[in-house]
Amino acid sequence: MLNIAIIEDHKALREIFVDHLMGDGHSVFGGACAEDLDSYFASNRADLLILDLNLPGENGLSIAKRYRQAYPSIQIILLTVRGEAKDKIAGYESGADLYLPKPISAEELSAAVSSVKRRVLQNSAQPDVAKLDVARKLLIRHNMKVKLGSSEAIILKALIEAPSRSLEYWQILELLSLELTEKNKGNLVVYIHRLNKKLSEAGIPEPAIQALWKQGYQLTEGMVISE
Repeated sequence: MLNIAIIEDHKALREIFVDHLMGDGHSVFGGACAEDLDSYFASNRADLLILDLNLPGENGLSIAKRYRQAYPSIQIILLTVRGEAKDKIAGYESGADLYLPKPISAEELSAAVSSVKRRVLQNSAQPDVAKLDVARKLLIRHNMKVKLGSSEAIILKALIEAPSRSLEYWQILELLSLELTEKNKGNLVVYIHRLNKKLSEAGIPEPAIQALWKQGYQLTEGMVISE
């Protein structure tokens, strides 16, 4: 079971999400704005925040950044109708763990929450595994902390979360707001090389990210997203 706080100003949609996730066995709070969330956190805590991007008053990006700073281990899902790569990057840089497009069904959201739950359990079960702190752009392993660039953190996060931990060229380039061209694929080789060097600095065998012939890249070492 997760303790979940959903902030969605559309009352009917919020109630659908709350009811569905409660039916999955989670403890769920629903609010319409940042003030509702702050009031809830005055005497409660949550494992997961589900935030609409467009809210009255403080928006979802600002809330995500503020709560990530205050509670580094909290999981955050952003919901928005904005689907451009630059918007996704802004969401991830604010501290979001998942960025889901609207409209979204309660079943789809439930599946995303299940993925987050597995990650939370995985993090607690693997204390020695390398961890990516997205908000601070740090790779942490044992007592080692390696600073990553924004693009490097975005690429590594996406690889950790991807099925089979692999992504095609176009998927990585889209995250970086780049077109699929031979020149950009060449630049991507440089990005991956630098990222592998930083993973090596954290004591992870090189190359942790390996090229898939004419397809993309795959992360071959176990890592998790954490605080």
